[in-house]
Amino acid sequence: MTRAPSIRGRPLPNAEETAPPPLRNGPWRLSAVALDVAGACNLSCRYCAETATQPRRERMSAKTLNAAWRMLFPEGTPWRGSSIRLGSGEPLLAFDLLKRLAELIAQNGGCAAEDRPAVFLTSNGTLAGKEVRDWLVTSGWHVKLSLDGPSFIHDRWRVTRSGKGTFSQVSAAVEELASRMPDRFSVTAVLCRGTDPKVAFQAIADLGLRRIELVPAAHRDESILPGRKELKLYQRFVNDYARQYRDARETKLPTLVRFEACVQRILGYNRCRVPCGAGRNFVGVGPGGDLYPCFRFVGIDTYRLGHLPDGLDSHAVSIFEQGAGRGYEQRTPCKRCWAAPLCGGPCFAVAEMFGKSPGASLEVHCGYTRATIKSAQWLVDQLRLRDPQSLLKFLPEAVKAQWAVE
Repeated sequence: MTRAPSIRGRPLPNAEETAPPPLRNGPWRLSAVALDVAGACNLSCRYCAETATQPRRERMSAKTLNAAWRMLFPEGTPWRGSSIRLGSGEPLLAFDLLKRLAELIAQNGGCAAEDRPAVFLTSNGTLAGKEVRDWLVTSGWHVKLSLDGPSFIHDRWRVTRSGKGTFSQVSAAVEELASRMPDRFSVTAVLCRGTDPKVAFQAIADLGLRRIELVPAAHRDESILPGRKELKLYQRFVNDYARQYRDARETKLPTLVRFEACVQRILGYNRCRVPCGAGRNFVGVGPGGDLYPCFRFVGIDTYRLGHLPDGLDSHAVSIFEQGAGRGYEQRTPCKRCWAAPLCGGPCFAVAEMFGKSPGASLEVHCGYTRATIKSAQWLVDQLRLRDPQSLLKFLPEAVKAQWAVE
């Protein structure tokens, strides 16, 4: 593997300095599920990856929801560290099932909040009316809405089935939830061709957000994907973000979620040979009860790992782990990439469905990831010299709790 390029004359770590431990072989304990409760979406976003790859699905039944609960918690009672994710399609289309899930948690979660499973809901925000917003605030769930920047950017991509923009609806929900549940709320912006990340980030920050995630689009249409120009804009943006963080005595910058994750890995936390636990300790549940590595694979038979109530097929899981879900050290492009040990390898779904042609989404995602890691490494080096105490802010929440870091 080639050594990392330098940044401002300082070489970045090589593979030997950053390599995570080997993946454990054998079955994993299931700790998280993603539920495709709606099986559909009410929008027609121009860059929608699900529309480009996944077939139409039906709505999940209460019976399937209950079976998914029993698979995750065979004894009925949740355990600390477990989680449930709702993000495929538009989950608010199945608001009654969300309420049913909340009832299951209340009935089986015990008295201590920390023993209940964490729930992460991702929505386009157009159905988040007053009743829904009030319910989300009191639910205790973590909520993420999709907003791609100011109206002239957002309304170009995120549209209704009739082609109408959705910025006014979504921005109102974002602003209210950011003020009412700031610690449990975040926004994701998808970066497409023509989007300046600085403009998108600032527009979202102006709505009061504390946590913002910027994600390059994944699609087969190159007119949608960010190009070299957009990558240069992102490199400039993330470099500026790192400098602002270094120079601020009391930083009020919103957290850039993927930048924070890179800093944590540079500090030695959460390093792994895969980007996530999909197909191992985490699976997606389709509306009909079929099981997949994650929500991005729902409905695609090639990646089916089992069915409820029977559970996971160990043979299918093994095939996935050794194939689409293999570690970065088994991927030819990753073997040549200095950033792989700090990245964990590509998103399995992006690599499988969008990464098999020149100029495809995988190359785009890798370029954005390398840019983020470079800037994160520079910031860590700077803070180690100037203010090492400030690096404690980047510790994972579990570590902060263990060490009582304020």
